[in-house]
Amino acid sequence: MERGARPGPLFSEGSPRSQPRSLITAISEIQELAIVEKMGRSLPEQIMLLDRSFAYAEVGVYGVALDALFSVIGIPLSIAVCWNLMPIFGSWTPGLFDKCIALFIGVGYGVVFNVMIGRTLGGCYYGKVCKRSIDLIYETMIYCNVFKILILFLAFHGIRNVLTPEFAHNIFDTLWPAFRPFMSTDSAVVFQDWMVNMREVMIVSSWWALATTLLSLLVPYFYFQRGEKRAAEEHRLNVLYDGY
Repeated sequence: MERGARPGPLFSEGSPRSQPRSLITAISEIQELAIVEKMGRSLPEQIMLLDRSFAYAEVGVYGVALDALFSVIGIPLSIAVCWNLMPIFGSWTPGLFDKCIALFIGVGYGVVFNVMIGRTLGGCYYGKVCKRSIDLIYETMIYCNVFKILILFLAFHGIRNVLTPEFAHNIFDTLWPAFRPFMSTDSAVVFQDWMVNMREVMIVSSWWALATTLLSLLVPYFYFQRGEKRAAEEHRLNVLYDGY
């Protein structure tokens, strides 16, 4: 800058709008903030600007939304496998291991997402700013999971009410001319019975979704509580031996 020239503005004009953060970007930012706070440098709470708060909340929303999409299809199919209504690995009579695999596939995305959040952010749960950042993600996950369970309950119970014997019979009466060339009458009866049997699967699926959601949400909470204690001990040792 030339001598005597007027200084420019502190903030650039027309700065681009903050883009939504991905899960990896949000975790990396929080980890960087945690390193600073563990070294004894207190961060001002004003650093949590509105766009940053919304970006962290979006991470929780997107994670639960994907979980809901996988659950609405995966959970009924996994329960159907356990009731021998669906084949898995080419078998209509799966063993215990196969059933466990099917159940995990049905809820796997949500469980893995919660475990990843807990493991990666548990050690960062220290200091006002880091705690606030993590709480934004976790609280959003809780609210969205409540909404997810309501949607799944309504969807599964609605499908159960639709899949009546009369409905299955009417559907085949309407579509039978199209299926007749490559489906026998016996196969049509078996398929109608399968549709009716899937009604009870929907009830079990709704309660299985509720149980697994509640249990998986406890996983991040456990990691956060444990991580807070470990982070406080790490900070104490830094002060004791390194002087910061």
